[in-house]
Amino acid sequence: MERSVMREPLLDGQREEDEERETLNPLSSSERWNSNFEGFPASSNIMLPEKIHIFPTSYNSSIKTKQMHAGESLDFETIHSEVRLLNSTRKLVHKKFYGYTGTTLVKYLVTIGTGLFTGACAYAIAQSSSWLIDKRVELASNALERDDLSHLARLLYGYGMHAAFSMSLVIVPGLLVQFFTPQAVGAGVSLVMAYLNGNHIPYLLHYHVMATKILGTICACASGLPLGPEGPMVQIGASVGSTLTYCGCVESASGCCLCDRRRSKRSFLKSSRFDLKSSRTKRRENKVETFCEQIKLQDDADHREIISAGAAAGLAAAFGSPIGGVMFSWEEASSFWSRKVTWRCFLCTAIAVLTLALLRGSASIGLLSFPDFSSSHHPDMHMEFVWNFPFLTLTAIAAGLIGAFFNHLRGVFGKIRPRVTSPLYRMIELLLTTASCIGVMYMLSCLAGSWGGCIDKPKSWPDDFGMKFLCKEEGQINDLYTLFFSNPDEVIDRIFGAGNDECSDTVTRSLQFRCTFTLTSLALHSLTYLLFMSYAAGLAIPGGLFMPCIMVGASFGLLVGAILEKLLPTFHIVPSMYALVGGTAVLGGVFRASISLVVIVVEGTRQINFIFQVILAVVMSNWVAHNIHSEGVYESDLEKNGTVSFLRSEPSKQLHVMSAEQIMSQTVATVHEVESVDRLLHLLKYTRHNGFPVISKDTERLEGLILRSQIIVMLHRRAFCGRNGKLLEAEEETEELQNALDHEMQTFHQRQGLWERHAWSEKESLQKLEIEGEIMHGINESLRSLAQYPDVNGPNSEPPGARLFLNFRPYMNMAPLSVRRECSASRAHSLFTAMGLRHLCVVNGENKVVGVITRKDLDHASGSGWWRQNRLGSVNALQPVSGYREL
Repeated sequence: MERSVMREPLLDGQREEDEERETLNPLSSSERWNSNFEGFPASSNIMLPEKIHIFPTSYNSSIKTKQMHAGESLDFETIHSEVRLLNSTRKLVHKKFYGYTGTTLVKYLVTIGTGLFTGACAYAIAQSSSWLIDKRVELASNALERDDLSHLARLLYGYGMHAAFSMSLVIVPGLLVQFFTPQAVGAGVSLVMAYLNGNHIPYLLHYHVMATKILGTICACASGLPLGPEGPMVQIGASVGSTLTYCGCVESASGCCLCDRRRSKRSFLKSSRFDLKSSRTKRRENKVETFCEQIKLQDDADHREIISAGAAAGLAAAFGSPIGGVMFSWEEASSFWSRKVTWRCFLCTAIAVLTLALLRGSASIGLLSFPDFSSSHHPDMHMEFVWNFPFLTLTAIAAGLIGAFFNHLRGVFGKIRPRVTSPLYRMIELLLTTASCIGVMYMLSCLAGSWGGCIDKPKSWPDDFGMKFLCKEEGQINDLYTLFFSNPDEVIDRIFGAGNDECSDTVTRSLQFRCTFTLTSLALHSLTYLLFMSYAAGLAIPGGLFMPCIMVGASFGLLVGAILEKLLPTFHIVPSMYALVGGTAVLGGVFRASISLVVIVVEGTRQINFIFQVILAVVMSNWVAHNIHSEGVYESDLEKNGTVSFLRSEPSKQLHVMSAEQIMSQTVATVHEVESVDRLLHLLKYTRHNGFPVISKDTERLEGLILRSQIIVMLHRRAFCGRNGKLLEAEEETEELQNALDHEMQTFHQRQGLWERHAWSEKESLQKLEIEGEIMHGINESLRSLAQYPDVNGPNSEPPGARLFLNFRPYMNMAPLSVRRECSASRAHSLFTAMGLRHLCVVNGENKVVGVITRKDLDHASGSGWWRQNRLGSVNALQPVSGYREL
């Protein structure tokens, strides 16, 4: 198979945002320097300009879009460097507390705190939304009871109260989402999945976004829109875990958040040079920060574990399903799993559900708490399952088709809705959709009396459930109005519990089912909810789809069960069984989950007796929906997102017939173990690579891998050395100096902006300009100190920048994973997903680097990904070196 010569530009680790299409032309240092400063004498006394732009900027302003942060990846892979190996050995020998250094204890404390706060957030959302729903219904009921207005005026006034209250609820979170925290839109589950897969998404789990998510979820659930809290709870739980991990980190050198006093960005190292005495003095001055540095969860892998636990806790609190939350995180949310993550998720989910149950003060756990509808009147439940098997199968297939139809409708509506870049139209859309949704539901409820929608209130219903709306007889309720405007959790409870009361129809022409809901109301309710939730899923407001899917499926299932019971009275039809199958099947058709969905439904409803029905619903709905619409809602969202590259758990068929050489990027920028500052400045300026293979100077064999952030830290801290690798500004490169520098490398993104990693290869910022100025000032200071030592080859033999070097040996990854160019692309994909890689070097038979594979290469070769949906156009190839002077 021939490898295509031209490809769309890929945006990832080795080439963040812009893919260079030409190999670096390694001009000699002297030629490059002289070309940069033509007309100036090449002398060792010539310093570099104090103000130049070291970091890359976009070459073509026309391609700058809001999606240009795409491609930044997270560093899940552990760096096996000499310094970290020595530190690990020392920690292994010198344990602190009962055989532990303290990091494990901190992880468990953060996990417990994540569960506690997630459960508290779930309680706040449930109580607040329920209170607001009651207030909305109360205001509308008071409007209908006004005697000074005509009947039509009262109806219009009641609708006005409903619509005004709902619109006032959605406008505030809509504005926040549209103008301040766009990451809080929708459910957020797909973006959490992308983050755990290795994609950096700016501010996704920031506490500002979490606050907007909580407020928006409360308002969306209380507004009457067909949106639920379960999906947003996943992002809220993940945000709680992320916030507790870093505790809202200040921009201190250590990245420690437990100390009150903010420290300078210059770290405990002096900005001008390595100063061993200063380092020791400042370590003695602040023992608390030293302790923080030892136990801090520094790397992305630790962060990933807590976020996985937080996501599991969010869903567990939503359904009251601790084991189901763990299974959801394992099957859907997390791409990397281990036994310790299992225990951490299990602990977090159990505490979240327990916290919610304690706060609610009842036996009901979860935001959705279902009644016991396994009727004692049916002791032969498993035999009934066998008798009803054909009908249950058809119900599951039909509900699965509804789920697939919902996914299709979302795609259709996505083509006609306003663009994300049009905030005014998006806000108008939100308000009009809210008013229209309330209006249609209100109008249909007004017409419910024409088909006998006013029914006697079942005796099993609570006193505070059921609304009289336009029903004249005492003790009657409007079933459709109750379905539309009551608390959705209570509505689902009543649907799942329908049919347990033995009674006869009170209105013969209504086709009423056991004094509960009329068949016409159930049909209108499921159809209306399906249409509006398909459109509401793309509105500029937080909101999930679990609850609406259950609502639609349960209404449809109860409708089918009620009809079958009337038509086949001898088959022992249990309508609540069909409601459960319908709700589960719609969830399966929409989300395509399997084992986790079975556990969530069985554990959330506490109906272990119906486990075979649930399994049947999940299997049939997944099968039929997959044959119609191959992707679930999360996969569809990731495909259309345009800013992430999601690696599936299994390689695609295309990768099985391709080799590593066919998918790798051949544009490789390599460095030597001891590299000149002149060349490093060239690489930082004219490439967007985030990782540089380190090769031997003599044999050019692969020796390691150095990250861009590590190079920036070494330049910033003036870790300059001579050609022999010995530091210029310290008598001896001690272990303490190396540890200090390595710690700054580990906490680079925490100190410079945890959620702004994309900024280092995307946009200008004061932070970047400050570091650029300090780097250039430090280089010139070091050059002045070298001016007293004439070059052995003469003053004009090389540029000043070529007399300074950086030694990467102690800090580079000594054992980067690599594959032969003949290796199967599917095996490379498996390495990425199993090891959490960011770069995979491709070597030839002599172990020389011939290419690098990143997640964008794998995503591109798989035949699907953001590049099909969001083409950024051609990006200029790597430009030749131009004068530093003009920048």
